[in-house]
Amino acid sequence: VTLITAGDVWFMSPGSCSVDVPQGDVFMRIERGPEFVRVREHIRVAGPTTVTRTLRRWINMSGRGYHCGENHLHVDSVQLAPMLVAEGLDFGTSLTWWRGPDPLRPVPAGSGRHRLLEFSGHRVPTSIYDAELEYDWGAVYIQNLAQPMPLGAEPGRPNLDYLRHAADSGAIVHYQGGWSREILLDALLGYVHTVNVCNNNFALHRFQPRSRYSNLLAVDGFPVYPDTDSGMLRMNTDTWYRLLNCGMKLAAGAGTATGVKQAPVGYNRAYVRLAAEADIDDFYEAWKQGRNFVTNGPMLFLSTATGGRPGDTVALPGGGTVTVHVEAVSDQPLRSVEIVAGGDVVAALDINSANRVTGSHNLHVTEGSWIAARCTVHDEWLSDDELAAYEDDSGRTQSNTPGIGPMVAPSRLRFAHTSPIYVTVGGRGAAERRSIEDGLQMLDRFESFAAKTAGARFQPVLGAAIEAARRKLQQRLR
Repeated sequence: VTLITAGDVWFMSPGSCSVDVPQGDVFMRIERGPEFVRVREHIRVAGPTTVTRTLRRWINMSGRGYHCGENHLHVDSVQLAPMLVAEGLDFGTSLTWWRGPDPLRPVPAGSGRHRLLEFSGHRVPTSIYDAELEYDWGAVYIQNLAQPMPLGAEPGRPNLDYLRHAADSGAIVHYQGGWSREILLDALLGYVHTVNVCNNNFALHRFQPRSRYSNLLAVDGFPVYPDTDSGMLRMNTDTWYRLLNCGMKLAAGAGTATGVKQAPVGYNRAYVRLAAEADIDDFYEAWKQGRNFVTNGPMLFLSTATGGRPGDTVALPGGGTVTVHVEAVSDQPLRSVEIVAGGDVVAALDINSANRVTGSHNLHVTEGSWIAARCTVHDEWLSDDELAAYEDDSGRTQSNTPGIGPMVAPSRLRFAHTSPIYVTVGGRGAAERRSIEDGLQMLDRFESFAAKTAGARFQPVLGAAIEAARRKLQQRLR
């Protein structure tokens, strides 16, 4: 379990532990990932005190056929083992390469691309040659490489080089957000598998105001989102939807950045549909296929009347009706449950402050599209005074310039989003004119950015890649 102490500092317990605290009132929190009911209470301590609490599940995801993991952990493998176990993750990741081999998080002893990390009698298979690219091109997380990343880290080297190597190695590639500068190019060329809708801009009871991310390429007419938690979520979803509407298949991704940001391992995580005996390679392969949803709280399930589920394709010879069913479950009352098709909300389910909501919708389809579900929760677990501890009182701002806004702010927003179910009509998938035209503008702006940013020896290959991506979009526009 994870025990959280003053100042939002937590430690892992194998089931029993001794803690020195001052006499008087002690505020105690105990958590074990999102599937267990959280404990929070005040205890009066006047001397040696024994406290016993039994955690209970409010949901069992393995019983529903899901395994969980995430893609963004800056934690040394020795420290990582108890964190993975305490937070109930089935598979782990360790970014041992971060703009080059990370001396603070070295590759552990052993052979092969995986290690079994052990704590308190539990073993968690973990990929350990994982890498993060983080320059102006956009943050990317690469998992399940067969060997350590062999390419040198250079700010002037586009992500494209690394992602081609990742594809050749059978790895899985996740972009931090749909707003990243290079994501459209790499996704059009087939080198991206997921987009982190549930990303490290969201952490435990806080979020990062980052509306300035919404248009990093400075495309004329692109929206600017409010610096609120719901604005940050909309920015993540809308920019992902734009890519899906250009005809690409991109699963929902999730990552937390524990180790460089203050959040428990697996706060943002993916639940992937798998057989009970599946291994870590199966997990990554199913995630590539989009057989998942992502969450930092509620659980979300989507299916069609004919048995289709996220990652699947419903093929219609002509126009027709697709009946979809959604179920959202939470340990807190739900605030919204919606079905999205082609980026538009086509159905909003009645909530009535319930912890479980189900519903169906008949969607008439005349052209290729995609269907997903999303839901939100307003987490009332902490009091207003307790939540205030998550204010950033350091005086820092987004750009270290006064007046731009805080680095972090408190948030009660929790959410989940499924990967899409894809719909083809007459063999054709999604091709939304406005999104493709936006994509062509993005490529033009990226070409200008790349001309100023890429090293000279990368310019010819990058220029050819941009032109190939542009042809793909123009073909889809026709």
